[in-house]
Amino acid sequence: MNTFKKIVAASVVALAGFSASADEITIGGVTWDPDFASLTANDFISSGNFTQWYVNPPGSAPGTTDINAVVPGTVGSVLQGIGEITTFNGKSAATSPFVCATCELTFSFGGLVFDGDLTDGSLFDLAASAASGYFNIYFDDSADFDYANIQGQADANNALDGTLFLGLSFKSLQEGAGFTPAAGSIDSIWDVTSGAAAYHFDTDSQLLGSDVRFGSNVIFQGLYGSSNGLANGNTIPEPSTLAILGLGLLGLAGAKRRKKA
Repeated sequence: MNTFKKIVAASVVALAGFSASADEITIGGVTWDPDFASLTANDFISSGNFTQWYVNPPGSAPGTTDINAVVPGTVGSVLQGIGEITTFNGKSAATSPFVCATCELTFSFGGLVFDGDLTDGSLFDLAASAASGYFNIYFDDSADFDYANIQGQADANNALDGTLFLGLSFKSLQEGAGFTPAAGSIDSIWDVTSGAAAYHFDTDSQLLGSDVRFGSNVIFQGLYGSSNGLANGNTIPEPSTLAILGLGLLGLAGAKRRKKA
């Protein structure tokens, strides 16, 4: 095997190795392994704790929140919530932090319209929710939010005072068996639309071509419900190493052709 063929073969092996085990990447203050080996078919899995409630329509727009809750199940009310991400592809504050010690990764969601009508297969108005539903994840270099201790509007606003890491729009949801507005599980799917890490999560790899799947099980105590949720999806490694390898191979091929000429 001549030198050129040896280099090409070695490059192909290196490229295959890279695709199987990409380096950790840091985007928008968050560090993760884009080839994390989870127990699912996805290489992205994250969990978090949150508080949710229903508000009068039209509810809060992305980037804002309103803690003036109404009785769960009020027809026409809008479901929203705020929380904090606690694990990210195997990393957590207790083991291997995915953000700095004084930082946090928070989230807010809303725009899910409750109509109590099963005509579309859901107690939520799926068409209206698709127009207004959002799920935003924020990176904040100052950890000032506590999802379990929201005493007023200022506390809630602390979940939204970071920079946008990932913005998603609502696509669809399905309630679990026995679901009521005050208790039960919801499995929802979302499309990536914006944020510092949008490129890495816009994969169309989930149900109905969505990007991220989020499941939760909530029990309300009065007007508010607290629980944890689990997000699944796929991530894309940084393109730089792949590009460098590809350019290197093109350069070698060009050099070989010039030598023959």
